[in-house]
Amino acid sequence: MADKMIYNHEALLRYLLYGALLLVILIGMNQTAYLLNMIFISLILTMIGAPIYYSLKKRGFSDVGAVSSVMAIYGATILAFLLLIVYSLNVFIGNIGKYSELFYERIADLYLFLSDFGINLPSLADFEPDWGSISKYVLQFAGDTSSLMMNAFFIFVITTFLFLEIPVMPKRIRKVFGNGEETESKYMEMCNSMIKWLVVKTKTNVVLGAAFGGMLYVLGIDLSIFLGVLAIILSYIPYIGLLIVAVPAVVLAWLQLGIGGAVVVIIGICIINAVVENIVFSKFAANDFSMPPLLVILSLVLWTWILGPIGMMLSVPITIMILIALKYNENTSWIPTILGMDDYKLDESEDDAKDAGAKTANAGEDVAGDKEQ
Repeated sequence: MADKMIYNHEALLRYLLYGALLLVILIGMNQTAYLLNMIFISLILTMIGAPIYYSLKKRGFSDVGAVSSVMAIYGATILAFLLLIVYSLNVFIGNIGKYSELFYERIADLYLFLSDFGINLPSLADFEPDWGSISKYVLQFAGDTSSLMMNAFFIFVITTFLFLEIPVMPKRIRKVFGNGEETESKYMEMCNSMIKWLVVKTKTNVVLGAAFGGMLYVLGIDLSIFLGVLAIILSYIPYIGLLIVAVPAVVLAWLQLGIGGAVVVIIGICIINAVVENIVFSKFAANDFSMPPLLVILSLVLWTWILGPIGMMLSVPITIMILIALKYNENTSWIPTILGMDDYKLDESEDDAKDAGAKTANAGEDVAGDKEQ
């Protein structure tokens, strides 16, 4: 009995020490969020670009050539996004006067509409937004975006070297864990699962953003392309990402088209979101990639606290990667089960995953052999 009590006390003390260590690590991550954001973004960019990288390798590209091609695609994308931001800001600031006039017209129409039903709101007619503050917030947003883009060079460098490390990782894994095929297979399955989730989520976001921006463009809403691209990026934020980008879209629709246009945009957003989440996502993801809602909310809160606003976009990808890594470790496989992720399956069969892992490992051996020679 006494031995059992001592064992229980030791186990409790051990778990308390683990908890304290985890808390120290999280606080340390919070203090180094600036650096971690660049590392996490680089890691995610590497995983998203990995299929393109291997596709180019199969077509005969050299290691450096494949990496250069992928980074050129990323560079062109970022440059196009920067130009789109500058153009959209110029359009918005140039149309402030027009939006101000339209706003007073819509408020007057709304006041008359409510008056017909006996609802009198004098404060509504006297309401006047502070357009100067709105412009200030827009410019502040531009400044934050510009500061993020200032880090693009470092993200580029980190991502480039991560790509160059991909082929030699299987060899290093064998050095650490031995030449066991089971260990290597698990490692490759884990990496493939992370890459597949990120690729599926990115494809889904692109479809959603294209449909969202296309709808606004057809309706003649200003900044439709910018809002569509913003929807692609913010859709990484669970639950509230699309809502954030929907607010300015609905406001612009109300100003330009009236209450009817705003209603059409709201209905369109609901339809697009339902179709993309329930049909398009299911088509891209053959198996279940979903997370329990409570886990999504907790990860959103945790990573936003640790990494700041960027943590909102990275919360689900980082959590998914951590859970997949825990799942493939026998000592920690119970954690995803407790969190409701025990039904998670790979997008391909186990044999296919092993074959893919073997191909990747062989490619790594070839590249490593070339470097040694």
